[in-house]
Amino acid sequence: TSSTRLLFFCGNFGTILLNPSWINVDGGKTALDMLEKMVEVTMMRGAQSGGVVTFEPASPSSGPTGPSAPVLRGVRSRVVNAKRTVLSRGVRSKIERDNCPRNLIAAGLGGKKKLRGWDERAFNPPPSSGGGGGSARIVRGFFGHTRFATSSMASMDGTHPHQWSPPRSYEFYPFQSAKAAGRGTDSGMDGSRRRATGTGLDNVQRAVEEGKVIKWKPKSQGMRVENYVTHNGDFEFYRIHGKYHDTEAVQSFLEKALGIPMPAVVDSAAIAGVVDLLRVQGCFALSARYAVCFQIDDKDASSSPWDPNVVYPTTEQYEAIGEVFASELDALVREDDVTSLEALSASEVLREVLARRVRTALVAGADAKGGGRGNPALRSALAALASFVPVHDDDVEEGGRGGSLGRFARATVDAFLDNDLLHACRIFLEGAKGSFGLCVSTSMDAHRQVVFAAKGQTLSVAFYPRKGVICYGSEQAAVKAGLNYETPQGPSSFGTDFKHIDEDAVRLDLDDLGGEICLLDWGYGGDNEPAVSVPNRNLAVNKLMGGAVSVVLLHQENVMDKSAKLHKRLVKLENNEFIKPLLDDCDDPVLSDIQDIPRIVSNIQEDWQDVGLNRMTAWHLGQCIRQRMQAHVDGSVENHASQVDILVTGCEVSLWISEQFVADLAKCFPKLYVKAVSSNKLLGLFGQELSMPSIGFPFTPKTLDMKDPIVIIVSHSGGTFGPLACSNLLQSFSSSIFTVTSEWDTQIGKQLRSMYGDKNDLLTSRIFSTDVGVRPAEPCSISVVATHQLLTNIFEHICVTIIGNPHFRAITGAIITERDLQTLERCNRENVKSLERIVGVDRKGDEVHELMKKTERELRAAGDVWSEHILENAKAYIMSFVYIVVTVTIGFPLISGIAYAAGLREDSSPGDRLFYLLRFFDALVYFWLPQINIFILRLIQGRNLRHRMVGRTCVIGDPCPWVAQSAEAFLGKIFACSYSIAGLNVLSGNPADHLVHRHTHRVVRGSLLVCGRPDGRLTALTTLEASTCLAVNQASSIQSIGGTCESLTIGHNMSKLPLSYRGIFLESHRPQFLCERLLEETDQQDAVKSKAMQLTAAGNLKAGPTSFVASDQNSQQSSQEEAPAERPSVTNSISSRFSTSGSSKRHFSIRNLQNQGRPSQDDDLNQSLRKRILGSVRKTNSTIADDQLNTSKHRSSASLLGAYSNMEKDAKKKASKQGVRDTHDIDTVISDMIKEKQGEGRFAEIFRSIDVNGDGSLDFEEFTEAYQKINSDVSMVQLEAMFQEADLDGNGTLDLDEFIALAKMPQVDVLGKLGVSNRDDRGLVQVMPSTERYFGEELRSTAPKGTGAFVMSQSQHLAMELYESRIASMQRFVAMTVMFHQMGMRVESFFPRISFGLLGYRMDRTHSIMRIATTASPVSGADVRDRMVELHLRFKIQKAVNIVARKYLVWKKEQARRQSQASWGSSINMPDGEVHDVMAKLA
Repeated sequence: TSSTRLLFFCGNFGTILLNPSWINVDGGKTALDMLEKMVEVTMMRGAQSGGVVTFEPASPSSGPTGPSAPVLRGVRSRVVNAKRTVLSRGVRSKIERDNCPRNLIAAGLGGKKKLRGWDERAFNPPPSSGGGGGSARIVRGFFGHTRFATSSMASMDGTHPHQWSPPRSYEFYPFQSAKAAGRGTDSGMDGSRRRATGTGLDNVQRAVEEGKVIKWKPKSQGMRVENYVTHNGDFEFYRIHGKYHDTEAVQSFLEKALGIPMPAVVDSAAIAGVVDLLRVQGCFALSARYAVCFQIDDKDASSSPWDPNVVYPTTEQYEAIGEVFASELDALVREDDVTSLEALSASEVLREVLARRVRTALVAGADAKGGGRGNPALRSALAALASFVPVHDDDVEEGGRGGSLGRFARATVDAFLDNDLLHACRIFLEGAKGSFGLCVSTSMDAHRQVVFAAKGQTLSVAFYPRKGVICYGSEQAAVKAGLNYETPQGPSSFGTDFKHIDEDAVRLDLDDLGGEICLLDWGYGGDNEPAVSVPNRNLAVNKLMGGAVSVVLLHQENVMDKSAKLHKRLVKLENNEFIKPLLDDCDDPVLSDIQDIPRIVSNIQEDWQDVGLNRMTAWHLGQCIRQRMQAHVDGSVENHASQVDILVTGCEVSLWISEQFVADLAKCFPKLYVKAVSSNKLLGLFGQELSMPSIGFPFTPKTLDMKDPIVIIVSHSGGTFGPLACSNLLQSFSSSIFTVTSEWDTQIGKQLRSMYGDKNDLLTSRIFSTDVGVRPAEPCSISVVATHQLLTNIFEHICVTIIGNPHFRAITGAIITERDLQTLERCNRENVKSLERIVGVDRKGDEVHELMKKTERELRAAGDVWSEHILENAKAYIMSFVYIVVTVTIGFPLISGIAYAAGLREDSSPGDRLFYLLRFFDALVYFWLPQINIFILRLIQGRNLRHRMVGRTCVIGDPCPWVAQSAEAFLGKIFACSYSIAGLNVLSGNPADHLVHRHTHRVVRGSLLVCGRPDGRLTALTTLEASTCLAVNQASSIQSIGGTCESLTIGHNMSKLPLSYRGIFLESHRPQFLCERLLEETDQQDAVKSKAMQLTAAGNLKAGPTSFVASDQNSQQSSQEEAPAERPSVTNSISSRFSTSGSSKRHFSIRNLQNQGRPSQDDDLNQSLRKRILGSVRKTNSTIADDQLNTSKHRSSASLLGAYSNMEKDAKKKASKQGVRDTHDIDTVISDMIKEKQGEGRFAEIFRSIDVNGDGSLDFEEFTEAYQKINSDVSMVQLEAMFQEADLDGNGTLDLDEFIALAKMPQVDVLGKLGVSNRDDRGLVQVMPSTERYFGEELRSTAPKGTGAFVMSQSQHLAMELYESRIASMQRFVAMTVMFHQMGMRVESFFPRISFGLLGYRMDRTHSIMRIATTASPVSGADVRDRMVELHLRFKIQKAVNIVARKYLVWKKEQARRQSQASWGSSINMPDGEVHDVMAKLA
């Protein structure tokens, strides 16, 4: 039922081996390798169990025996995965056990088994076959599925492929294609003779070689019936007799209709049962059952089929009824010379004739006086049938038609002729509700056909013409397995009938949105046309694989544009730069991902600088942003709190990274409405009829104004259900949808590429790709880093697009400047160097030099130590085991053994009593043995002896939430399959927020705490690092018996916390920020002063305190650095810019004071000593600067905070005559407010004085003339930029309000917007990296006199914060993954070593094996699809209403104007009555 329905993380997969070389060369080894690879990729969707079915001859004599269909049996191999086993290997092993006889071990194939039939005629053409295809051989196919149940335990019964009815033999009439039946060559013998002589196959093969097609005569044969279904999705309802019934009711119905108990409670088994009822072509017994179950209305039936007391006919009774149909068909063939079943199927007259003959025969059989007397089985069957259909002569309708019995006979005949595999799937999907990814294979059709279906679940089919293989799968990446394997080459007893075609491999993605069925038919016995029944013969037949395969597509809903043109839907897999092949297998996928990080990050940056796909997508995104911003400027988009300009969505790790991206955007553009919302929440709000409330979140359909926002969907896999469903659902709200994913070829990419049909070109590209490809390891490292890196580039592009237009800057309240972006881009470029040293591998994939591995060695050493914490219980257990076994075996415990070795004997009188005491101590040793062994281990390893001897807990902290969350997920998955004796509990928190409150009460001796520290050397981050360090110290200060947690910090500031166990410091390859430079210069000056004072004290020389302040290296800049910098009030700022009063004071330099304290030039002694002192200082200056003077590199966060606070106070003292107030009382606050108010009046006076012509506005000439009188250092370019920045309305003049806004803006903020251009030499919009030696060098050198250096550094605060959130945080995350990998690797490798390979697990896998969450949650795919169609229709209607309403308002305004002018009438296009009629209809 809907309340108990099962949702699955499932995946279909399989291969069809058209080229027999896949079988007859190496026995199927390579084919199974490829299948195993497909399972491995499909497992990413979640896999607790898996299975495969393949078909082979039911017996050696039941293979191809002529033109009739072969008798096949299904071989189903299923396995339930254990916690630490690998499902892909388990599935392959089970296939080999079930399909490879033990006596067929491949001698030269490494012990691999060969598939049964690899050297038999049934699967191979004769050696003389020279190609052409269609020979009478069986094409081997493997049809599989992996399952992850979310509402039931994984069991064998619930594992796919599913089968409801067990195998059973029926009489079948084999069908051909219509063309083969119409133009074929008569075989010349009937089926019985062919089976008797065994020469039919030779006749057929010779005919095929001669290019002939064998025509089958209507003749029945025994056929084994087995139907198998693999399904991912959910089966909710099925329509029977015009009414929908839930899955539970359908299961009860199937048990009665089929007479077989339910094999499994899962809904997929019910699909298999429905297929048993629907796939009936060629069998009269099954067709009669279909007619009884589906084609008899309740009004015709004697009793309702839903009556619990009704009894359906048995299989034997259906067979008895079917014999009547078969005999009448044989008679009709003889009498009317019907040459084929296809001819009968195409004739409506012959159908009706056969149905009437059968009705007459059934009535006669039911009559005791007729033929039924001698056939008790028939009488019993008709009696059972009478419960549903009256069987007598009186059942005749007006006009002589056969009534209910006649309709039953006609329904049976139609099902017999029409219900082939394709039509059966069509009937099922038309009557079913839910989401379906289906593969249906049957023993009647497996020799030539298979059907796939997609509705609400994805499914792709890949064709490899050169290799002769077809791969299909629910996971789009899985079908690329064919790229990794070549067709086996080597000697074989057989040839090949596959015609090799030199064409590139292509992939077909079925339309899961509208629902699509795909039939693949590869022919049989020379019949290369698809065998399709009459209801579907109007469908187009597409030939692929060089004509070897026919593809028939059936769309349920015409959702896709150009659906009939298959060639436009095919995606090239070979020779396509956008398609990434699957990675080769490796022993440690987690390590491989980590070591690949520098290469991927470098590739993303280089690709962004080139004109590639990402740049095309960025150009399109920029166009959408400009349109959105222009709509704000024009007023066509309302500005309110619920407005959404940019919506970013994703799930789990992708959502965490997106939230950081959104936070950075919102910080740079306070008035830009940008939100990050979980994809699942969007589906809950908009994806179903009754929205699911987001409790605890401010999201409702009314608080999210979704009027054509820019949508960025972040999903690295591109197949997670939530983001994938949103890519469909949000098309009803927005036309500007983009995705950030792992490669161009993903499911989300497919949806967005098909969004607008022919408009889909490079200039409207919607896909941002990291080009990472498929990464099957569940602990995510490279996917997180690559997505974060790409979002950094997107962030820069959005910022450049907005701030490049002054109106956009104003409407978004832009805070970020182009100089900030250049600073961020420089850090971004230098980031690769840091990553190389963290992971120990460079961007080319080579190991870095040993001297550059310091950071990696420290991280791995820390991981080794922490792994010993985790393994100590296991090692102590082994030591205890060895001790007990040895001492018990030899009979001497430790203490007693020592006493015995010392000569003490138990038979002596004192020894007898002493041995009791010794045994007592030995008993204590046994009792405390684990603890003793742990103490021994800790002593040997040098670890803390006071730690608790229990399982470990690791707490991860970082001020950037995404780092802690992603690192927690990474480490948790690393230890997901670890044994309980070496388990690890993983938690995370924000040290700048809640880590202390959430986790310090859990601190015990031996808890592990790793915390990322922001770079406190930057003034914007100093307090953040201080709070982070405080949280670590607070956690580390909680002790018991002298022991506490073992804390470790990772950061860039080289200052170890006193209470932490270890500090790991990452190398900074970026230039210094201005604040670091100033602090370094201050330290150098202090060191010079200290040296001078030491020399003065030694020589008893009296010198002024500022004698040697102005050293050579900074004397040129001292006048700018030490000049007054920041205005104490707005009025003082205006006076300093637009007033001549006090200008002489502003140019007063501190150098004058320094000169007053210098020794006189006439004092020869002082001059001589001064030269000697300065020479000594210059001589040792480099050493002092690197080691002693540069103390800022080793300052703690508290020391840095004090140093920067002092520098800030000094700057304020120099900028204010009153100095810095130590207290803030009410009088001073009121005084400041009064001065600020008076300042506004001062602005108006200055404005009027500058406005020479008195027109109430300032043009550019007036502005520059006045400003240059005040400060001639400002260049004309800077003034022009300042003027454009202030001219918000773009009219070329400044009004009073614009002038006041400019006057209030701090001068350093204005300077930050000047003199920067973000276009490369090709003219492309590109954030160019800063080329400064230190950030702020250019600003410092070009700033007007009087601008303080420390105040300039404060203008870099936003750039510092962006460096932290975009660059430094990434480095800390990568460092944590390196450390955690070392921990996990040491623990993982321990168990195989101590158990000789018997124990072990893979840390790249979890128990769930769920890399991609594909479940339909919180709503089903069918609900999303239905809701999307409804919303899209409502969107179109609302758009039409808005257009009409706007036209109406324009018309009404024009009408009023014309009426006022008394000239109304003739020129109005729409009459007044018609307008009111339209508005009334709309209302």
